[in-house]
Amino acid sequence: MASGAETRNELIRAGVELNDELTIERLFAGVTTAAVAARAGVTTGSFFHHFANSSEFAAALVRSQFRERLEAPAVTGELVEAVASGELARSLAIVLTSSWQGITSNHERRAERRAQMHLFAHHRAALPVDGEHPEWSTVGDVLRDTYRHQFDGIALAWQQILDLTEMRLEAPFNTHRLAISVHALMLGLEIIDAIDPTAVDDQLFADTAATLAGAASRLDLRVPRVVVADELGQATEASPQARSGARRRQDTRNRIVEATSGMFDHGWDHLSATDVAEVSGVSTQTVINLFGQVRLVCAATFVRHLPSYRRAIDAAMPDRPMDALHDALLHLARAAAADPHPARALLVERLGIRTSRHFDLADDDIRVLVPFGIRLAFVIAAIRDADVGEPSVADLSATLIDTVLAHAIPRPGRSEETVELALRLLDHPGPPDHPGDSGS
Repeated sequence: MASGAETRNELIRAGVELNDELTIERLFAGVTTAAVAARAGVTTGSFFHHFANSSEFAAALVRSQFRERLEAPAVTGELVEAVASGELARSLAIVLTSSWQGITSNHERRAERRAQMHLFAHHRAALPVDGEHPEWSTVGDVLRDTYRHQFDGIALAWQQILDLTEMRLEAPFNTHRLAISVHALMLGLEIIDAIDPTAVDDQLFADTAATLAGAASRLDLRVPRVVVADELGQATEASPQARSGARRRQDTRNRIVEATSGMFDHGWDHLSATDVAEVSGVSTQTVINLFGQVRLVCAATFVRHLPSYRRAIDAAMPDRPMDALHDALLHLARAAAADPHPARALLVERLGIRTSRHFDLADDDIRVLVPFGIRLAFVIAAIRDADVGEPSVADLSATLIDTVLAHAIPRPGRSEETVELALRLLDHPGPPDHPGDSGS
């Protein structure tokens, strides 16, 4: 004979099992048709005009939880803008704090989440067949698809951030797994906040999510987007429309670069794509589309030193190529010392592109944007009596420029020493053709 405690436990077990097997109309038994009609401000006759019975209405309530998208698209732009202008965790925390406050102050959102929690407790309950979504045979099917679309929204937002920064996710994470983790964190904190608001402060979700995302990510030297010759209208096989569009894009790039020259005297970290857009008279999205991030705008502004760099080369070419090389590198060193932040940004972009191309320098490297290497390649070809198209010429040109930038930025008063160091990279450097005539 079972004891009183055993009987009690059996009743509890039976109650749990039966509760999980309730039909969906029993889940909403307290929501009568009369109460619904009164709340909606219509008659019960109007209610039954739309729903044949309470089962049909209950099924409609369940299906109403499905959303194609979370509010992620609006938040995505904020995240991309924030991350482009500052440090990852701090920027994410600022935006996600605002998002959390919006969630917790949205009464409709909180009511919807409570409904989902009710449904989760009965996720095995059967749904009548629906012609629009025949795959939904249970309450759980609706919740599954709802959450999957929300995962997709978060994953898309994070992928856009990865594409516009130098970050990539460390194994075992990918954007989908990170999205599930962040969403689960949000769901759990929403439940706790509803039960005990004092336990969850406004920054907890943001701080935790940003820390998780930051810990799962790391810097990556691969540059996400590089403007190539085709986009600049240089490809001979391009259609007239493509060449025209490319020229317009390049004209816009040039306008942005010209407008922002001098903006980066104190670095690029404190400037956003919106700041660049306002100065340039274009939209923030245009800046992002053409450059990807503010640092690349900063790097491109170093092009203002190109005319005088060319003059230093032209003054000695073609008769004195060693003088031309020396003077060009000296001019580059002095420009980098005087304009360190664009020079540093340019060096990072060049190294990133070379690494991502396995050190194969083609037309789509940073020289297309700030073409110092192209002019120097002709000088090196003359010195070596080689074809300018030989890979070794392009490699040496790039290495000389990278060396000068790397040494000139932290040593602003030692430009001559920087050039001497770089010239040692030549097989047979030799002295300048006229040592006393080194130009500026």
